[in-house]
Amino acid sequence: MLTALTFAVALVVGLAATPVVRLIAIDRGFLDHPDPRKIHTSPIPRVGGVAMILAFGLAIAAAAFVAPDFRSAGDLEPNRVPAILAGVAFLAMVGIVDDLNGMRARVKLAAQTGAAALAWLLGLRIELLQFPWGTVDVGALSLPLTVLWIVAVINAVNLIDGLDGLASGVVLTVLGAFVVVAAGDGVDSALIVSAACAGAAFGFLAYNLHPAEIIMGDTGSMFLGFVVAAVAVSITQDGLNPASPWVPIVALAVPIADTLFAIVRRKARGGSVFQADMGHIHHQLLNLGMGQRDAMLLLTAVSAAFGVLAILLARVD
Repeated sequence: MLTALTFAVALVVGLAATPVVRLIAIDRGFLDHPDPRKIHTSPIPRVGGVAMILAFGLAIAAAAFVAPDFRSAGDLEPNRVPAILAGVAFLAMVGIVDDLNGMRARVKLAAQTGAAALAWLLGLRIELLQFPWGTVDVGALSLPLTVLWIVAVINAVNLIDGLDGLASGVVLTVLGAFVVVAAGDGVDSALIVSAACAGAAFGFLAYNLHPAEIIMGDTGSMFLGFVVAAVAVSITQDGLNPASPWVPIVALAVPIADTLFAIVRRKARGGSVFQADMGHIHHQLLNLGMGQRDAMLLLTAVSAAFGVLAILLARVD
């Protein structure tokens, strides 16, 4: 019941807040202008992530109001929630600065690393890895492993955000898989956070499908990436039967594969891995003649298939 309420609040706030943020962005000139690397051909409001974060925060607040210690929903891990909220707040500030004024890639990477380290300090940690052959205690590698995972997922989601609705669609399939895994293993805190993020993404997606009225910007993609990474940590560390690390990796196969291909492609050309290009999977589909919406739906469907595979993998474990 609490999970459904959290999702509903996030969805309603997202649906209501996104057009307001869009109007403010247009009025203030917060627009993303076309260039050779971008798909859209006219200026478009670019701070949609603010609406998602607002919806997420109010949904978590509603859940806390209904169940102040979150324990009326079951055996939760409340230590994860402050860490996630702190990371989201930190990245929200970074994202807004980046969307409004621009930010060098290495500076943004350092900020993402700082957000991940802050979350680790507050308890969002990879400490044990569950494999079919046994449990591995990562020990002193907990901090670098956690930071590496969070930063990698943030950037993977950011890179897949190249078509209207694509990042939201892919993230929703990943969260759907995580919800099923979390529900089966009793990781109720992951359910609350996932519901809040999914509701916010759904509310935003209503305005972001092609032709999009607003885009999420780095504020939104970093928010989605961080929350997905955080929930992945939760389902692999908490619950009656923590998931194998392969479960979130498989669920995130589409953005992870796209990121790995981008790194290899850019290094093979002798360029910087930070140098944006037009070689992503979604660009290749457009080059084959697919429309934006068809390409988005195809990649979302592929991501959903990997989500189902991740669920089955979790059941086998």
